Amino acid sequence: MLAMDQKWKDWLDLNISRGSEVKDLYRIMRTNGFDPLSIQRMMGDRYPTGIEAQPISHAANVDYQNLANLMEVRGIALGAQRLNTELIQLYAIDNFLTAYECEKILQLTAHNLSPSLVSHDNGDNAFRTSMTCRLHCHDDPFVGYIDEKIARTLGVCLSYSEPIQAQHYAEGKEFKAHHDYFTPDAPVHSEYTQEQGQRTWTFMIYLNTTLRGGSTYFPYLDYAFHPKQGQAVIWNNLYADGLPNRYTLHHGMPVEEGYKTIITKWFRDQGEGNMFCEQMTQ
Repeated sequence: MLAMDQKWKDWLDLNISRGSEVKDLYRIMRTNGFDPLSIQRMMGDRYPTGIEAQPISHAANVDYQNLANLMEVRGIALGAQRLNTELIQLYAIDNFLTAYECEKILQLTAHNLSPSLVSHDNGDNAFRTSMTCRLHCHDDPFVGYIDEKIARTLGVCLSYSEPIQAQHYAEGKEFKAHHDYFTPDAPVHSEYTQEQGQRTWTFMIYLNTTLRGGSTYFPYLDYAFHPKQGQAVIWNNLYADGLPNRYTLHHGMPVEEGYKTIITKWFRDQGEGNMFCEQMTQ
């Protein structure tokens, strides 16, 4: 989150006193990296109600508000528990996959692993040290069943998603603090978003219970999920206006004992046909 320094405070006060349209002021501040909560605190009762639902220069015809509402509407029926924070939409579903389902996917990943990649070179060779299995390359129909279950649980059609993957972390391996969304001003942004657009939701599933370490830690929240077999952890990488939410920063902590294997499914804001599909309950 950008700090609301005195320069921005003075700018906001001056333009409000001049009678500037507060919706325009909101959009200027959002495009300069301020989150809605900070802007609301500064504007007080002048804050434009419902402004978060209005997209700001993102993919055409994308209903970001409905994207944000998916788990809010269906969370209880799905058995999802939302973390008690207004900073991000972050949910967990225990026993999303059975032990049998987890073990079956673990068998498929065991002999089809290659080093995990990063979207850009930051000069740190130890930034991501996991191994990845491209599950979608398997011809086992069970993979398709899991892929469809994830999509229908979230309520977003598969055409608005990336191919399903699994990541394996041996002892000492990690994925340092990062965002899943593609940073708008990064040199690689257009390369990674030109076909399917920005990442929206992340759907992650722990396939085993790790003996020690390997937690998924959210620094801004100071909260960590310890790998528990079958548990799904789901979060929205965007705000309801379509801009990236920097509070979704997370760190796949080093495994200290045992191993960690997860399924990762990323959804996008561009695809074919309808974005939203029928949701399912547990």
